Parts: sequence; C-alpha cells; structure tokens
Amino acid sequence: MLKIFLCDDDPFFLSLERDLITRFIREDKLPAEITGMAGSLSETLNFFENNPGDCLIFLDLDFGSGQPNGIDISSALKRCKSEIHVVFTTNHYELAMDVLKSGTEPFGFLEKGSDMERLSRDLRRYVQMALRIERNGTEKQDYICLNLGCNETAKICVSDILYLEAEKNLSHGITYHTINGSKITIISTLDTESTRLGSGFLRVHRSYLAAKSQILALRDGYLVLSNRAEIPCSLRMRSEVKKWLSKN
Repeated sequence: MLKIFLCDDDPFFLSLERDLITRFIREDKLPAEITGMAGSLSETLNFFENNPGDCLIFLDLDFGSGQPNGIDISSALKRCKSEIHVVFTTNHYELAMDVLKSGTEPFGFLEKGSDMERLSRDLRRYVQMALRIERNGTEKQDYICLNLGCNETAKICVSDILYLEAEKNLSHGITYHTINGSKITIISTLDTESTRLGSGFLRVHRSYLAAKSQILALRDGYLVLSNRAEIPCSLRMRSEVKKWLSKN
C-alpha cells in the first residue's frame, strides 16, 4: 500500500489535493492511501517521527517570508530512515530552479494553477510512478547534472524531460524543457546531449530532441507531447516516430 502525505500552508489547496487524490484512488482502485496532511515543517517532522516508513509527499515550495520552505523540509526529511519521494508543488518556477541548484533530488514538480483536469492528471501520474517503484523495489530515478556556468549546476530527473531545443539566437545554446514547464539553457550540442541521454530520446528534427515516453501523437508534421506542447518533426523522421507510436 502506497502511503501519501500532503504538506501545504494553504488549507484550500490542501483539501483540494486530498479530494482529487481520494477520488482517483477510488475510481482506479489503486493500492494507495493518504495517511497524513500538514501545513508546516514542525507538523511534517512530527508526523514522520511517529509514522516512519516509505512515502510519497506532495510538498509546497513556498511557505511565506521567514518560514522554512519546501527545500528546507525536504532536507530535514532526508534524516528519516525511509524512502521518501518528494513532489514539489508550486506556482513559482524560479523556486523550482532553486531546488535543482540545491542538489535536492525531487521526484518531480507539479504546477498548482487553476486547471483542475491538469492538476488531477499530474497528481495521478506521480502516484502511478511511485506505485511502479514500490512494486519493482529496485527501480531508481535517473538524474543528470547540467552545467549552468559560473560553477553552478542543476540536477534534473531524466523522466521529467519533455524535449531539448537548439537555440537560434545563442551559439551552441541547448534548452531543456521539463514537464513542470521550467526551462534550463546550457552550452552544448544536441548530438552531445543525445549521446548523454541515451536511447530514450529521439532526434525528431535538426533542432529538437524528444523524450520517447512523452510523445502522444504525430499530427500534421508536429509531435504532440504529454503536456500538449507541439514540436516539429522532420519529414525524414516521421516514419520512425510512427513506428515508435505503433509499438507503444
């Protein structure tokens, strides 16, 4: 049984998360349950001190000025002798970049927003990912480090990458586009990044490299990705994309 914990200082969003998750757990008959909710660092640490064990946490990033943020809470939770997967929830993508720079290894990011259908879909996706890991036991998340320059790096989960794009106005500029909507630009080439990322990515255009698992459809020469974004697919690559889609 997957244990789920919710932490947010907004009582409305906390109850909204609870209701959405409870609904799709019931509808999909998933072996998961919400075991606790909290609105602060102290409440969260108190819960895990008294309820040790593996858990999936949906954790707010911003708790207001002068308060410990989601990064602080995630760091404190590392002291627990449990396998804890943290999905950060936020409307502030600049804070998401702070997470990546901090060395924290997030399970993912989730946009709060006002689109209930998208919010429910993203919550469900992370619950299903955690369930797969729980079933397989040995499955691990793969991360890569991106060099941002000035001795700064960002660590991102490979499964969170949607596609890479070669920048037209920056020599050797490559931008990583992620599921949560963030963008990270580095100095590299698509060939170099393709080699580093491996067989899970497909060079679909001279300027684009797409994650195979994020491709939903090929429509009028454009790939439709899991977040409904569309990127061009070259004529030469369309048959290979169709072959991939037919198998999956």
